[in-house]
Amino acid sequence: MEVALDLAEHGARTFIVVRSQLHIVSREIWLVAMFLMKFLPCRLLDALILLLCYFRFGNLSKYGLHRPTKGPMYLKKYTPIYPVVDIGTIKKIKSGEIQVVPSIKSTKDNYVTFSDGRFQNFDAIVLATGYRSSVKKWLKNDDSLIGEDGMAKQMFPNHWKGKNRIYCAGLARRGIYGSGEDAQSIANDIASDYQSGK
Repeated sequence: MEVALDLAEHGARTFIVVRSQLHIVSREIWLVAMFLMKFLPCRLLDALILLLCYFRFGNLSKYGLHRPTKGPMYLKKYTPIYPVVDIGTIKKIKSGEIQVVPSIKSTKDNYVTFSDGRFQNFDAIVLATGYRSSVKKWLKNDDSLIGEDGMAKQMFPNHWKGKNRIYCAGLARRGIYGSGEDAQSIANDIASDYQSGK
């Protein structure tokens, strides 16, 4: 969601697909929850977090953002799923600057067909796939950019760019610093395409 926020703040017409249910919290709510987890049982703490989130964000399901049935503290404790900490994306979604769209059925060239049958043309498609890469499960014909383990197949420093304008960032096992370098390289490459009129 932070990628979408960065794009919207820099003037891009931004759409996001949220593929799974998720809890969204503010930084303040999550800090309070982390403190209170020493004193309150998980079920009571989840009820408090969800109440505070409702007061802070309202009902987000009408924007296409749906919560899991289990609470955020339960999921943190018993699964590796953490809530998303909002730093401004929800405000942009509510204002319409970022639009939540249904899941993607297929892509061809710059066109995306959504699960509800609608389709739209995009200048760029950014796939933020999370920390555990599942790219090989759904990306077909990536021109050997991604290995079987879901990470970059090519060695640093040529790992981030594939053929047909397919890029990957953060898949070279170089941490956050490496992800930032990859993102900058990708942005520069895309910018050079626009400057040269491609």
